[in-house]
Amino acid sequence: MAARPGASPAGAARVGTSTRLVAVLAAAATLAAACSGSPQGAAPAAASLDPASAATPGEPASATAENDGGVHDGGVNDGGVNDGGVNDGAAGVPEGEVGSAAGDGAASGTTDGWSRAAEAAPSATAGSGASEAAPSPGAVSEGAAREQAAAGDGASGGGSAGGASAQRAASGAAASGRGATGDGGDLEPFVTGPIAPLTGSLTTDLSLAQRRALAVKIGNGDSKDRPQAGLAAADVVYEVLVEAGFTRFLAVLHSEIPGRVGPVRSARSSDFDILEDLATPYLATSGANSGVRREMSEAARSGTLIDVGAGRMGAPYRRDRSRPAPHNLYFRYENLGGDPESLPGGVPDTPPPALFEYGSANSPPLDDAAGVTVAYTILYGGEASHVWDPILGGWVRIQDGTLHTTETDFGVAEVAPANVVVLWMPYGRSAADRRSPQALSYGSGQALVLTAGSVHEAVWERTEDRVGYRFTDAAGNPLTLSTGSTWLLLANTSRPWPQAEVTVLTVSESNRLLADARAARERSEQERGS
Repeated sequence: MAARPGASPAGAARVGTSTRLVAVLAAAATLAAACSGSPQGAAPAAASLDPASAATPGEPASATAENDGGVHDGGVNDGGVNDGGVNDGAAGVPEGEVGSAAGDGAASGTTDGWSRAAEAAPSATAGSGASEAAPSPGAVSEGAAREQAAAGDGASGGGSAGGASAQRAASGAAASGRGATGDGGDLEPFVTGPIAPLTGSLTTDLSLAQRRALAVKIGNGDSKDRPQAGLAAADVVYEVLVEAGFTRFLAVLHSEIPGRVGPVRSARSSDFDILEDLATPYLATSGANSGVRREMSEAARSGTLIDVGAGRMGAPYRRDRSRPAPHNLYFRYENLGGDPESLPGGVPDTPPPALFEYGSANSPPLDDAAGVTVAYTILYGGEASHVWDPILGGWVRIQDGTLHTTETDFGVAEVAPANVVVLWMPYGRSAADRRSPQALSYGSGQALVLTAGSVHEAVWERTEDRVGYRFTDAAGNPLTLSTGSTWLLLANTSRPWPQAEVTVLTVSESNRLLADARAARERSEQERGS
């Protein structure tokens, strides 16, 4: 389909019918629950997108990647204070009392910086809760982990169900949290209960009201960061541009907390505006440069977040010695504290509010569309695609041509969120570091909303007088999401930073891309096993 490079669309997208998802009810031993919703139908012609490029004055972007070896990760953040010093076992080190180290990826000085207490503790390995193997036909999908975890509680909070092969056969055409009677007849919910605010899914976990959201900064700019741990459990994931065309994740966990999350990396100025919607969440990072640390401290004083980063406490953080630094620092929530009263900040006054509207009555989607690719082609940037898999009921992620997987507490899963939203968004210069882009996440712009197998052209809006994002079609009608996990790809439109090139994929293109990625993964596994 038509590529949309940054601010200058190369063509108009076609509009009409798309894949339909037939959802079935997930039964549980103690509680049956279903949420209504079904994919949208077809109709012709929608407006084409034309996001404006907001130029940012200033000097040209540096060709040096700060990500790995510069100010953020090679100095104070991931190769210095955090990865070689304070991180590993040192607790309660005040800001400003930390030293510096030379390199981001040097193993000496990172692994040798452990305290005796950290050395005494058993180190996590890549097999902690999962092998590093690719999802073979018997592997667990991203949403399957949620389905299994929720089965004992009587509800599913995931955005995809089933795995490959045997799990797919068992799940059929399952999708989480939504019931349908076929090609349009919705089932009304027949059981009421608490709703997980960040997924819209029915839950039986009454402790959610006493749990803060946990936001974790997770590496993604290097293949050594993958497979990450814990992405399948995240309710919301923000993909944010950092230096040199790299992206990083800000994963928000609330309805489910996995055994470990990571690799944890350093904060950026973009994070703090994003977190203002989440009712004072925890923020786990490997640290930050001095300017971003000041911004983080200010955000903590204003009640935007509670800093549980490695520069402040060592107990929740452990290194995985089987992986190279700085791509091996992991956060373990169970080590943050005991009962809710003893956790930093104590019991929250309110849980995080809903960020999106959920439902099924959307306007017609784009014709022959089943995926999207967002690419940063300048310097070291790569590309990420999300393509629809009706068996998993989610948008499978493929990064740089490779199937994107994540560790779960049940095995390795394909990343396949229920919803993906691409938001064309300007980035300014970080006041903390002029060489670092900062997402301007308040405002409005054009978007693509991927939900229930359909791709919709949309307008996004986020204002300071209300929480969360609103999506509307060209006529101003609301666009709603499916219950389950949501990934937000904040696609840059502004110079001097690399501008996002966004391409809507046809059904055939999506199917071929997914088949090729899975076949490549299987070949790799066979070669490794031979």
